[in-house]
Amino acid sequence: MYEVIEISMADTARLFEFLQGGLFGSSFDLKGVDYPWILKAREWRKGERVLDVGAGFSPLPIEIARRYGCEVWAVDDFGAGAADEFWERGKDPVAYAEAHPEVHYVLERLGDERASSLPAESFDCIYSASTLEHVPPEDSGAVWRHMDRLLKPGGEMVHAIDIAFPTSRGLPHVLLAALFDRFFFLAPKRLRRRFLFETPQNYVRFVAHWLNASTRAHLKRLNILNMVINPEIVLESPQHTYNRIIKDGKAGMRHFRVGTLLIHLRKV
Repeated sequence: MYEVIEISMADTARLFEFLQGGLFGSSFDLKGVDYPWILKAREWRKGERVLDVGAGFSPLPIEIARRYGCEVWAVDDFGAGAADEFWERGKDPVAYAEAHPEVHYVLERLGDERASSLPAESFDCIYSASTLEHVPPEDSGAVWRHMDRLLKPGGEMVHAIDIAFPTSRGLPHVLLAALFDRFFFLAPKRLRRRFLFETPQNYVRFVAHWLNASTRAHLKRLNILNMVINPEIVLESPQHTYNRIIKDGKAGMRHFRVGTLLIHLRKV
């Protein structure tokens, strides 16, 4: 069972606070909100064991290990088997791990507890930044349950998850998404799961189911219509899309309106 500390969308007030404070990683893109939010979300204690899910080549686990003296682990297979060079970013994951001994890198994926080398109920905090949206809907429940299995009682989960806004596909899709949220319980479960990332409310409802958490009181602030007309919601900048086009060779890539869903829970 889990206590909800925060469920919300990232907003400009916090982004400006992070930028003015010169907090680590703060910038005008989603990770520029994710990183400082994760750092400020909780009190990091020296010696506690922390797990970064899907860290890749992120500097965040290194920062947490060095700044707070935590025992930081990072689990990521760096896209092995994905047939997509984007995930490797032209670097060697093994060489990268060897170059950063302050973090214990585990080159595997979450979701299959039997195949995992990670010790159960041994982490004080499990966090992720722009990772869980890449997990296919059919595998997401297994990943969340695996994280639950790895977390100590009293431990915390702190996740920043990219969520695409329905406005990227026009007004009719916004209305469909709003109706989807309104009549969620009338939709077949297979349809709800298929469109897991369709709305923040839909995703949070599944997380609540997987972890036995009460999130009802927090769903109103994730209302689709309020989100799409609220100018304070932080959106990924066009510069990020442009960087993907230039740096990663994603010619013709469209720019989508994407925000960050913030989920902070404590295991009871």
